[in-house]
Amino acid sequence: MFAYIEVIQNNSSVSYGYSNFSFSGNLLSIKPLKGMKQSGQIDIFVDQITKVSEDTYYSWNRIKFDYRDSHFVFLYSGFGEFDYLKEHLITEIMA
Repeated sequence: MFAYIEVIQNNSSVSYGYSNFSFSGNLLSIKPLKGMKQSGQIDIFVDQITKVSEDTYYSWNRIKFDYRDSHFVFLYSGFGEFDYLKEHLITEIMA
């Protein structure tokens, strides 16, 4: 799945851009496609995610959460990505 993702590290360094993301068990993997300063894959253990929230940014839905020392923001980009992310996060966190 693809999404526009913003990553804020230590409340100072900001990376953002379109990325591919997928779930495999308890692991959320994010692979930057274009525009993100980080060039490597980011692996997140879903059971270690905190402060999950959902809101609206202008007319776009977004999901935000914290993982270790970073804050992640996923913006809705259409074609079901938002629902896919939301369902998998809720399923994994509630498990």
